[in-house]
Amino acid sequence: MNSAEWRTASAQHSLGEGTVHLWRAPLDPVPTLEHALSDTEWTRARRFHFHADRERFVASRALLRNILAGYVGIEAGALRFALGAHGKPRLDGEAGGLRFNLSHSYDLMLLAVTRERELGVDLEQMRSDVPFEMLADKFFQPEDARQLRRLPAGERSGKFYEIWTCTEARLKAHGIGLNDGLRVKEIDRWSIAQMTPAPGYAAALAVEGGAFRLELWSWQK
Repeated sequence: MNSAEWRTASAQHSLGEGTVHLWRAPLDPVPTLEHALSDTEWTRARRFHFHADRERFVASRALLRNILAGYVGIEAGALRFALGAHGKPRLDGEAGGLRFNLSHSYDLMLLAVTRERELGVDLEQMRSDVPFEMLADKFFQPEDARQLRRLPAGERSGKFYEIWTCTEARLKAHGIGLNDGLRVKEIDRWSIAQMTPAPGYAAALAVEGGAFRLELWSWQK
């Protein structure tokens, strides 16, 4: 899946059974939406040392609230979030049947939304200065790390990000992170879709269960 397959919309409210919506949005400031952030979110924003990181965090939270509000049918500022056993965010109250997962890297974010199925998404800006072999030896399964080293040097970056995003998406769907290493539990539980959401980025989506219908949406102000 590449960037040409994304449809543009300012909101999408109809989410059919077995459907997953994946939203792509640039992390540009959106002052008209920032009023929806909670006091806790503004406190978190002020902790960022660099202004650019703070702006991206505020934009991601504003977009998250605005998009989810379209599905739930309430004001973005009225949404309440809770944390699962491993710290995975979810909507609190009657909107709890809606599942979502957010990932952002540099100036782009992805938000996956569905109903009654766990899911996870991972987005990575592809950089050439990453120590691929060292990270693979530390985090990957031994066979995956060996497979990466056997590839020609020019192919290692793509393979690294393929393994990394697919594994991270599964971990996020399960509700655990890198603190436990890249060791996926119940690997057959998750269906995977890989994509290139924008030039220079790699991404993967993990969805609980079997086949699902994926709709790609590019957010528009």
